[in-house]
Amino acid sequence: MRMWKRRGLLPAAALLALTLPLSGSLVPDTAATAAPRITTPERFFGFPLGAEGRLARWDDLVRYYKFVADRSDKVVYQEIGRSAAGLPFPLLTVSSRDNLRNLDRIKQANRRLADPRGLTEAEARRLAAQSKPVFLLEAAIHSTEVGTAQVIPNILHRLADEKSTTISEILDNVVLLIIPAQSPDGTKWVGDYFNYTAGTNYARTYPDLYQKYIGHDDNRDWFMFTQPETQISVALQNEWKPQVVQNLHQMGNARGRIFVPPYLSPNDPNIDPITVQQTNSLGMEISRSLTAEGKKGVNWGSTYDYWTPSRQYMTYHGAPRILVEAASAQDLAYTYRSSDGGPIGPQEPDTNFIEPYDKSTWTLAQIVDYLDTSVFGALSNVAKYRTEWLYNFYRTQRNAVEPSADKPFAYVAPAGQRDPFATYELLRTLQTGEVEIEQATSAFTANGKRYEAGSWVIRYAQPYGRFAKTLLEKQHYPDLREYPGGPPQNPYDVTAQTLPMLLGVQVDTVADPFTASTVRVKKVQPANPAFPGDPGRGGAYLVGPESYGTAMMIAALQKAGVETFRASAEFSAAGRTYAPGTLIVEPTAAARAALQGVSRKTGIPVSAVGQAPRVAAERLKDHTRVGLFRGVNNIPGGWMKWLFEQYDIGFTEVVAGDFAGDLNAKFDTIVLPAGISRSDIVSGLSRDRYPAEWSWAYGVGEAGWAKLRAFVEKGGTLLAIGDSVATARQLASLPITPALPTDEHVFFSPGSILSQRFDTSDPVAWGMRPDTPVWFGEDDQAYDVAGGDVVSSFPESGEQLQSGWLIGGEHLNGKANIVKHQVGEGLIVTFGSEPTFRTWSRDPSKLLFNAIYHGPSTTVDAAALPGQLRG
Repeated sequence: MRMWKRRGLLPAAALLALTLPLSGSLVPDTAATAAPRITTPERFFGFPLGAEGRLARWDDLVRYYKFVADRSDKVVYQEIGRSAAGLPFPLLTVSSRDNLRNLDRIKQANRRLADPRGLTEAEARRLAAQSKPVFLLEAAIHSTEVGTAQVIPNILHRLADEKSTTISEILDNVVLLIIPAQSPDGTKWVGDYFNYTAGTNYARTYPDLYQKYIGHDDNRDWFMFTQPETQISVALQNEWKPQVVQNLHQMGNARGRIFVPPYLSPNDPNIDPITVQQTNSLGMEISRSLTAEGKKGVNWGSTYDYWTPSRQYMTYHGAPRILVEAASAQDLAYTYRSSDGGPIGPQEPDTNFIEPYDKSTWTLAQIVDYLDTSVFGALSNVAKYRTEWLYNFYRTQRNAVEPSADKPFAYVAPAGQRDPFATYELLRTLQTGEVEIEQATSAFTANGKRYEAGSWVIRYAQPYGRFAKTLLEKQHYPDLREYPGGPPQNPYDVTAQTLPMLLGVQVDTVADPFTASTVRVKKVQPANPAFPGDPGRGGAYLVGPESYGTAMMIAALQKAGVETFRASAEFSAAGRTYAPGTLIVEPTAAARAALQGVSRKTGIPVSAVGQAPRVAAERLKDHTRVGLFRGVNNIPGGWMKWLFEQYDIGFTEVVAGDFAGDLNAKFDTIVLPAGISRSDIVSGLSRDRYPAEWSWAYGVGEAGWAKLRAFVEKGGTLLAIGDSVATARQLASLPITPALPTDEHVFFSPGSILSQRFDTSDPVAWGMRPDTPVWFGEDDQAYDVAGGDVVSSFPESGEQLQSGWLIGGEHLNGKANIVKHQVGEGLIVTFGSEPTFRTWSRDPSKLLFNAIYHGPSTTVDAAALPGQLRG
């Protein structure tokens, strides 16, 4: 629904700038001939960037970047990839002519400092003295934070055009990389929609996800690397090894006017102390610059912490993350006014808030101005102390590669993992983050345990061992309160990201040194199990349920129209025991092609038996029709959409127009992702506030609400995730009651990994380990159950926390998480916690896929199964 069209080409003033002679003249200087001046952004766009109610469109911003690069020998424009929606992803490289001619040498020096193994102290000092630091500036990460995109032309023009000692020092001593929009798609959509709705009664802010799948979560992807924008930016950092990364953002408009580091506690202990202190010092230098220019309302040490890698890849790779958050304007580009006419924001000075803001208004122009100062304050410091920045970068990397008594020696992922696809994804994630991986060529012993040949070894003492450590170990988030005995100090995001738990991979931490014969893994590849021969007529292909990649097998079989069964009980065949949920597939050419293709991609083994097993089973409905309810600006649903597409799940988005007809005629299973309320379904977007292009989200009224219930009663399956369980409870009066205290003093789980107990005989839990941990966030819930079948629950006693932070875990004891409810002829499955949170939580995603196909399936008894396979 990206239907907003630009109403013209460049503004008239911009066209004039392209056709008329540039300002300035070729008049001889006493020293040299002066270069032509670069057209200002104001002249190019026809208005000053930051003007009331005006936003430069993305297409015009890109034209300006190309325009400046064409006319300046200090700027290089490149397109280094494509966004999720297919737009070019620009990069601007800005530096002196000499530096631009020597970029390869600068990269080479940075790479040597980044991996100082074998580098002497004297050589490191020489490289630091001779090279130039790299500064990466990222803007328009969140597309509705429009000031961050609007400021870039001003920054670029000043660097390309200004003839001052300050700018000369920056250009001579720094290589600046500018990503003018980390989300090009959203920057275009938000700007075009704002301009399209000018002069109307429509809401001015783009109402939907401004990244194709994940919207505001586009900077929560810094360790799973799912989106093309993340992959491009991470590849850029891996190539250049920047010494500083500055992220431009906007925050709410009622607090201080701008946030800069230092951050609020805690710091992730896996961030090098030098990096933390450099973050603090550069943040304070920005604060000084703002205050010196009379810009009030500068705040540090609040709200934003330095914890999770999902937002700060760079900090585990030697570069401080300099987060700058300017307060937002009203409706993107209009003046924000205090409600009482007094000054905006807190008025009590403090150490971390020296000068309160003393005006009652706040404008986009001020946002652009504050952000501009923050960038040049940081750049000037790095330019002035370039040698120190480079040498301290070397020091952080030297710390990384040197063994330490208080750090583990290595991590070992044993060969023969339960889920080869999960193992591949974990290792691939580490390798994308430049973590070195070795594979054992023979068996070895470590920490008293024998590991077979093929096991993977990740040593801590390597350039990016810190990144491996923060992903592979449990997180121990400190118990931080607003005051002793008071409510918890909310983490800015979540508190846990332990990949082995999230993916279902065994990884052992080994403290003491050991010896093993290994080879370096150049590129992680999926396992390559031998594919079996044709099982023959009356035989079957078998696929165990242990891998979450089995969902891809089912999807491929459904697409190929292959008759597929899942065993309802454990059985034995050809000397092996198979778990409930094992796929039993008819031995056709289409089945073989589908299974072999997915096996190659995932490493999941496929078996074949000459006689189909005699076991009770479920026959999956051919071409199961899956519906994913599309909530406007629904981030969990966006993540789920991405996951469904990756696994090639045949699904359709459920929109308002579908409720005009019979839902059962269109869908077998409908999924309500987290964040879908009754109001989202019944009321939706206002018809008066949003144009007809958004009619898919207008809401379906009480009649539509009744049709959703009728869908279930007539045999449909409804899955409700996270806080959408409350919606399903309202819909069908389900016999479950929220069990957790609402007082954060008493219970608090801010994105943690918790214990769980599964009934693995239930079809929804097929393939799960009985004690698989689950993700549990602030909006998730546990339940007291008066009816239905409990699929999973929290242990009756003991430690509920596996990784992260939890207050009041005892309130979870024995409470239900996943419950199945028979409603009329249909099924509702409620998931108290999100099994696919941000797609980080991959192992529990089996629960979702099991439920999708279980509801529409039919029961087949043991005697009938072989005959059905023979056809």
